[in-house]
Amino acid sequence: MAKMSNTKKIIKQEVSSFLKEIHWKKVLTFLFFVMLASIFWIMQIYRQKFEATQIIPIKYVNIPDSILLVNDMPTHIKARYKDDGITLFKYFFTKDKDSLVINVKKIINNNPQPYIIQSGVLEQMIRSKLFATSDLLSYYPSYISFQYAPLNKKQLAVIYDGYINLNPGYMKDGELKITPDFVKAYGRKEALDTLLYAHTYADTITNLTGDKTISVKIKPINGIKFVPNTVQISIPVDEYTEKEVEVPVKCINLPANMTARFFPPKVKIPMYVGLKRYKDISSANFQVVVDYNEIKEKTESTIALRILSSPDFVKTKSPVPSEVEFIIENNTEK
Repeated sequence: MAKMSNTKKIIKQEVSSFLKEIHWKKVLTFLFFVMLASIFWIMQIYRQKFEATQIIPIKYVNIPDSILLVNDMPTHIKARYKDDGITLFKYFFTKDKDSLVINVKKIINNNPQPYIIQSGVLEQMIRSKLFATSDLLSYYPSYISFQYAPLNKKQLAVIYDGYINLNPGYMKDGELKITPDFVKAYGRKEALDTLLYAHTYADTITNLTGDKTISVKIKPINGIKFVPNTVQISIPVDEYTEKEVEVPVKCINLPANMTARFFPPKVKIPMYVGLKRYKDISSANFQVVVDYNEIKEKTESTIALRILSSPDFVKTKSPVPSEVEFIIENNTEK
């Protein structure tokens, strides 16, 4: 341990002695001139003219829904230009994603088909995306042309093809609401004639414990353009509880000269209902019926009941009892 301590001490003394022998004034002077030379070199580089290539993305806007562009459109312009070094450096930060915007609707309205953006017009558009000091040397493509085909239109109802899984203890509090519930479909007549509805993607929504609104895309069809291509699906959800109401049994399709009597005359309908609607439910919301056409020639004295109508925000169980006895009386024989 003593030898190691002495070695460290010797090394420190030698390093200290070396640093004291350095002429720091000369070193600092040398470094100053190196830095000054570097600054002049950078300034010289920035003042020189260089050639560079700028890729300018093309963004097509205001494309009418009633047309289909039939040719491939260029997605970018490759512009060759010349400018000093500092400006080239600025391009990297300020012009890297600057798009060239083409208003398709305006061009269609002002020109006959085929539609061509001539080189002179295109050059002005490109120059507007460069700095004023830059010299535009060349660009490709030298012009932009496009053609379109007119489309027929058809309005279609939207069907949600997805699945909804609720958490245990929750239920849908009514029907789904689709906004908008109709979309416009554009395409060739023979293709539109085969369509009855616009279907959404078959998304699965899980673990719902409350109302939820989601955006769902219309499932695309080749050659068909949907407007809009996204709809809002509103799902009403509520925590449920059990409830029971007593409802009278009625006979439908009963001739005027007939009277139907049921035993018991009323039955109970158990159901699941959301807490928000619990107080709104009464026997008036339900119809429990027997069809005369089913019992007029029946030899047995009992018939199964059918719930003809109920609110869309409840889940009903089978009536209690699910069958009743009946008597049909002919009023003309009295």
